Amino acid sequence: MPRRLAILLGVLVALGLSGAALIRLAESGATEFRVEGETLVIAGLVSGAATERLERLMAQTCLTRVLLGDMPGTDDLTWFLGMGLLIRSHGLETVAEGVLINYAILLFAAGERRVLAGGELVLHSDALARAQGHPVDRRPATVAERARYAERMLDDAGFAAFFEETRATRDRHALSEAELERFGLLTGG
Repeated sequence: MPRRLAILLGVLVALGLSGAALIRLAESGATEFRVEGETLVIAGLVSGAATERLERLMAQTCLTRVLLGDMPGTDDLTWFLGMGLLIRSHGLETVAEGVLINYAILLFAAGERRVLAGGELVLHSDALARAQGHPVDRRPATVAERARYAERMLDDAGFAAFFEETRATRDRHALSEAELERFGLLTGG
């Protein structure tokens, strides 16, 4: 009996430790949300729970701006579009302080007012995104959805075409001041 009890106790401890490790692993790549007064700071890789978290934070606080820190690579377009639509529907300003890569640029575009404050908007090729471990969705429906969203946010379909062309022809491309102006990505600052 003591041996069975010791085995059972060992199994329970192992399960508890592995569960805690899984939770830490899941949270390590999760989107960071932090409220500072009327500013919501978002950084990190956007995960599936991000839209719901953003929605809850917007319901609980009076926000005027979303400050975007480093947001690496691509993930699921649906999550970014959901967050972007929430930002736009609340009339918030977006401020880029970090490096925004691929879909994170679309999140930045959601702001009623968009300001670059030391940040950088960067397009990575599909090959580079895959090499960094990010999923890439090239299905026609996804490409069309990106285009509709970009046109809705920027009142111009030009950026979506540029997004596709640049990602197909260059590994890494930081948008220039002229490109930011050309596509209406900046509205102030």
